[in-house]
Amino acid sequence: MKNHTYFKIVFFIYAVALFINIGSFGVVESSDARYAEIAREMFVSGDFIHPNLLDVHHYHKPPLTYQITALGYKLFGVNAFGARFFLQIAILLQLVLIYLLTNQLFKNNQTALWATIIYMSYPLVLVSSRNLTTDAFLATFALWSIYSWVKYRKSGNIFYLYSFTVSLGMGFLTKGPVIFIVPVVFILFFNRIQKSKTSFNIHHVLAWLLFLGIALSWFVYLSIQNTDFMNYFLGRQTADRFAKNVFGRTEPFWYFIVFGPLVALPWFIPLIVLIKKQRKNFTKKSIYIALLMGCIIPLIFFSISSSKRILYILPIYSLMAILTAQLFSKISIEKSKIIYRILIGFLFVLCVAFSTALFINTGYIVPKVLSFISLAMILGMVGFNKTMRFNYKQKSMIISIITSIYLIVSSGVILSENQLKVNSPKPITDFIINEKLNDRNVLVYNTIKPSIAFGLNKSIISLYDGNSSLDRETQFEKDLEWKKYLIDMQNDKELQYLKEILKKSTVLLLYKEEPPEHLKWVLSYYENKVVMGKWNIYY
Repeated sequence: MKNHTYFKIVFFIYAVALFINIGSFGVVESSDARYAEIAREMFVSGDFIHPNLLDVHHYHKPPLTYQITALGYKLFGVNAFGARFFLQIAILLQLVLIYLLTNQLFKNNQTALWATIIYMSYPLVLVSSRNLTTDAFLATFALWSIYSWVKYRKSGNIFYLYSFTVSLGMGFLTKGPVIFIVPVVFILFFNRIQKSKTSFNIHHVLAWLLFLGIALSWFVYLSIQNTDFMNYFLGRQTADRFAKNVFGRTEPFWYFIVFGPLVALPWFIPLIVLIKKQRKNFTKKSIYIALLMGCIIPLIFFSISSSKRILYILPIYSLMAILTAQLFSKISIEKSKIIYRILIGFLFVLCVAFSTALFINTGYIVPKVLSFISLAMILGMVGFNKTMRFNYKQKSMIISIITSIYLIVSSGVILSENQLKVNSPKPITDFIINEKLNDRNVLVYNTIKPSIAFGLNKSIISLYDGNSSLDRETQFEKDLEWKKYLIDMQNDKELQYLKEILKKSTVLLLYKEEPPEHLKWVLSYYENKVVMGKWNIYY
């Protein structure tokens, strides 16, 4: 362990697994497709300051996630691999930071290695690696800030003070003030047990000025261009997101309390057992309580918030993994037997679930090779369970690695084989391209589908007929150019514009619903119809 050899091996295994099939399925509605398309429009236009979604300004988030994703397009082209490339880099950076942070806190390479393995076993981490949003990047910057602060507090090295504020600034440019929630809670408790090596000096002032320069750069620039922008972001995009259901993302208070543990399986159950058995370690001034409160208090905060999505709580899982690894390291090998059984039982259930696809029609396509591999793994687990080569702690970590790799690889296979069913319309855009229809205007009826624009790598025309998803925020548009791409079918004047478009060959896409009787005349412009899943393609 002295040369971090095992960590390097595990890191390499995870890197291969993460990258192996991220481009095998198209972008998925809604978040994955939305971020991919905004970054595509940014990349195509060369405007890296003003995000656009389907040719309308979209200032819901600061631009750093889009800019990073656009760099992926520069390197690999406008495709799903390019869109998700830097997501995998973010996850891998998280593993490095968890390893380094755990080592700083407990001075033990083995515990640090275990923390990274446990973190990668959480299904939520897998979801974050396959779903392009701000959350994986935010979790990376949050971890970077915590690690930098711990290093600064322990060593007094000014470099880490600047690293701390830079990481917070980058996090602010990713998702705004929410970057502070997990780091600040952890730091408040950590500072009670770790005295500072330095007193207040000019570097503290300069470091926070650097934070302000990074964090507010985009907001100040846009506010100079339009004085209404700052009120918009602080009001609608920050305060209203917390207090009101402005974007239809409200969930009950218990949402995170119930689903948070589910996306932390299988290690969440051992964590509860370990906390109960070692509760005497959780004193007021202990690293254990700092890690625990760094998970619980943010969870309460997000539960109070009106806007809820499961990936919002991703930043707490790194602290949860570190806490679990440290508690696990303190128990005897014999007592770890029950934890090992929980972990291998979880993997067994997963393998059985995939194996049943050979005999039961689940409604999803599960390749037979995956089912046979799952059957082979069940037999392999029997032999592994009996081997005396490894103790129960080592077995627990090996099983966790196998489970992570199994979930990462199999999820990519399932998603690629069931794209329409998981709301990835890549087969639709592939059909349009293969039939050489991509040079026509593509119309999408009464739903917002950035995945179509992304898959075709071109602007599309949305036909609004009452669907709230197409209620766009156009107050920052400087002209009426956006009306070319969003036609109100309830407006007679805009219907005339639509008729002018229909005089030329176009493609019309319907998702789940068809136009009402008084608008069925639109369909008369098309000779061909193809049905693919919930989609109707007219051309």
